[in-house]
Amino acid sequence: MSSTHLKGLALLAGVAMSLALAPAARALQMVTTSLSEPMNLQATVSTFDCENSPGPWINFEGAVTLGGMNVQMIFRNNINKDVHTLVEDIETVVGVSAGTTIRIPKQPSHPFEGGAGTGVGGNPWISIQIVDTNGNPLSGEVLLGRCVQGAFASSVDFSATVIGQAIIETLDCTNNPGPHINVSGSMSVSPGIKARIIFRNQRTAGAPHEAIAMADVTLFSNGFAFSFPKQPVLGGVGGNPWISVRFADPAGQPIGTETLLGRCVQLLPGN
Repeated sequence: MSSTHLKGLALLAGVAMSLALAPAARALQMVTTSLSEPMNLQATVSTFDCENSPGPWINFEGAVTLGGMNVQMIFRNNINKDVHTLVEDIETVVGVSAGTTIRIPKQPSHPFEGGAGTGVGGNPWISIQIVDTNGNPLSGEVLLGRCVQGAFASSVDFSATVIGQAIIETLDCTNNPGPHINVSGSMSVSPGIKARIIFRNQRTAGAPHEAIAMADVTLFSNGFAFSFPKQPVLGGVGGNPWISVRFADPAGQPIGTETLLGRCVQLLPGN
């Protein structure tokens, strides 16, 4: 046998040994769902230079508080929910905690866009509304007052579309203490969210001779994400249960549909 042939066999043996010693690939399952997330904006809007030209200027700052999002891991010994022997265990992972608050730093002064020649005047009525980055309203308009009143504090409740993502890593399927799983994930804002400051020469929308101008402030850019770290979950209905995932609000009420992943052993690395 030639030395070249021997070297080739040795190389193949080395590759085979490396593959044998390499750790099994991680078995990760990803569940993604579009959700409606309740939010609240607490904002301070300050106005100055309430003149006809160039028009009012504003300062904006505030905070957005989130309703929260959890992930529920559901373990069942049977997927037929009508059987008398059904055993179900629901374990909750806190994803984004209720009351999580994101500060919106003071924005540089914003000019009254579109004010020149619109006839809105130097002392318009001012409202605030939450919209997405496509311009779709997420709340009604909240009237603040007239420009010369100077500073306004407002609270606006709204709901926005977010993408919930859960990453499931199955580690073990033993009977005692039960399947061992890690859960991590994120909640991302899509589309983005803006606070729209609306200036009108009339207090009532649609009034005769109405003139309108607006200034937008970005609260969350499109894709802004709240991530949550890996957390262990231990199920308690035997060693090889059926495993499902769903999202829920902090009160435990399901949001969206349940996703069946399969039997525990099907989710282990290498399967």
